[in-house]
Amino acid sequence: MVATTAALVGLVLVACGSDSDVSSDATSTTAGAESTTTTTTPVRLEQPAIWPAADVVFTTPEAAAADFVESVLRVPPTLGEFQAGDSRSGEMEVFSPDPPGGSRVPRSLLLLRQLGPDDGWFVLAAVNEHEVVETPESGSTVPAGPLTVAGAGRGFEATVVVRALVAGDADQQIAQVITMGGSAEAAAPFSVELDLSTVTPGETVILLVRGDTGRDDDPGDFSAIPVVISG
Repeated sequence: MVATTAALVGLVLVACGSDSDVSSDATSTTAGAESTTTTTTPVRLEQPAIWPAADVVFTTPEAAAADFVESVLRVPPTLGEFQAGDSRSGEMEVFSPDPPGGSRVPRSLLLLRQLGPDDGWFVLAAVNEHEVVETPESGSTVPAGPLTVAGAGRGFEATVVVRALVAGDADQQIAQVITMGGSAEAAAPFSVELDLSTVTPGETVILLVRGDTGRDDDPGDFSAIPVVISG
């Protein structure tokens, strides 16, 4: 499990660096706001990313992170400060909402990097030690068909949700399986099968593992990795 987390962090070569304040005005392409633009020609990224779509450009890492949380997890984003690793990459924590009189809980670490011809900010993966995808590996190529997703997770009443989504389009859910993990502090192993037979070859898919919290406004512990459908 630790090895899997380390491999994901290595995707962006992050290291603690200078901080910048979280932007409160995350925007999407459809909003036509200052933080994003779109292109009309096909865009190729240097490496698989889970968010946004390849032709969407977020000019700040805060905007990319906030849009991912809002669009994929369907909760208001509560984000930490961006921690720069180098001039083109860094990481940002996602938290639970601020509870009255309490402290927020870290839910995941987003790995971000500038990619594409316009140097937009992209979420490469999300890492949490309690929700882990061990098989397949992040960034690997998989066939269009039944895919075994194995790892470990935990959640409220041991509920863990495993989803496959088209990268950059949260409305295109490919498959979802609700399974059992750990119900206490420790995560427990899981193995499910997702049907990716409808996915177009060359498409990048998000594999998202999320522990239920019993609350609609809490993202819960989650991890997410990209895989690419073979041609």
